[in-house]
Amino acid sequence: MANLILAFFLVVLISLNVLFFSLSKKEKLGLMVSGLILIMLSPLVNFTMKALFLFFYDWSSGGTGEGAGYGGAILALLTFVNGLLLLLIGFNRWFFAVIKKN
Repeated sequence: MANLILAFFLVVLISLNVLFFSLSKKEKLGLMVSGLILIMLSPLVNFTMKALFLFFYDWSSGGTGEGAGYGGAILALLTFVNGLLLLLIGFNRWFFAVIKKN
């Protein structure tokens, strides 16, 4: 079940990136705003993934389930870094547009 959750997360993250870049090309949403949205979503991703991993954890195996917390934190970190990357790309585009304009 963890593989299905991870695959769903990756599909959602990739589709969000495609959506943000397509909206950026149409100039409806800047990449800096998109990056901030992803950065703000990372705590929600952390909580949701931890909860899902713990819900589907096999407690009869005798473990404590702390791997679910680590997994959720890693996925949230991935979301945060992705948002930070979008933010930096958007800032660079804006900065070079301002320099080119002047």
